Amino acid sequence: MNADVGIVLPQYGRDYDAVRDVALDAEACGFDGVWLEDHFQSWIGDAERDTYECWTTLSALAEATEDVRLGTLVTCQAYRHPSLLAKMAATVDRVSDGRLDLGLGAGWYRDEFERFDYEFREPPAARIERLRETVEILRGLWTNERFSHRSEHFTLEDAFCRPKPVQDPHPPVWIGGGGEQFTLRYTAELADGWNYGTLDPDGFAEKLAVLENHCEDEERYEDITKSAELFAFVADSRAAAEKKRERFAERHLPNDPSEPREFFLAGYLETALVGTPDEVRTELERYADVGIEAFMLSVPDAPRDDSLGILADGIV
Repeated sequence: MNADVGIVLPQYGRDYDAVRDVALDAEACGFDGVWLEDHFQSWIGDAERDTYECWTTLSALAEATEDVRLGTLVTCQAYRHPSLLAKMAATVDRVSDGRLDLGLGAGWYRDEFERFDYEFREPPAARIERLRETVEILRGLWTNERFSHRSEHFTLEDAFCRPKPVQDPHPPVWIGGGGEQFTLRYTAELADGWNYGTLDPDGFAEKLAVLENHCEDEERYEDITKSAELFAFVADSRAAAEKKRERFAERHLPNDPSEPREFFLAGYLETALVGTPDEVRTELERYADVGIEAFMLSVPDAPRDDSLGILADGIV
């Protein structure tokens, strides 16, 4: 299978040692990247479970690892001013010697916004417009000696970002989200990569068709790395893997989901990869056949058993 495969790290209800150890295991197993989500509280199960902040944890992992790429899946545009985010990302790219992929999203978790005093702007287009400007400011600061930007949302005068990132011209910027009117259009205009989840291969094929239509030409479409975030429950038998998914759902998903985060999780569990390594590989190939070029796999059992090693035997 000609696709990159990365691992979404276990941030919720874990000690930092577990986060680091899974990152090191992923690197040792030959996975291409490790990814952190950007939340102040857990969106899975009990919201008050311990949750490690994305960027400070990423800095620590940049020191702990050597070769694996490091990414955010995805940074919320509202939680940091673009000029601060540019500086943070440049620093992590320096510390990691050029291994950063910066995923960026508009934000969706209203409860988190409101609890921690961030404005949850409506309609969604208000958040997505700020996402677009954030990408412009990041690139402007990374690629110019000095950079100015003026809009109703952000104003920078003669600003600069030093040191620059290691990667030339800048770390890849990924946009996460499936909105067809704005998010995919801004992805077509600005992003190096695109990420989404909760869809089967046919659903991704439909989104990719919209993305391609938004691109100015075929070359631009080919320049965008298309990726899928999927949950994965793997074991030596299909029955054992299915039991893992059932236990996870029993712990974290109500019988009648009522919150947006619960519907979100239900979608991930419905489209989860479940089975032996060979069966998981076969499913990944179905996604690759419709145009997915990279995968970010959340493996809930990785801190407790050899799920990463089992998975790597089949797909790395």
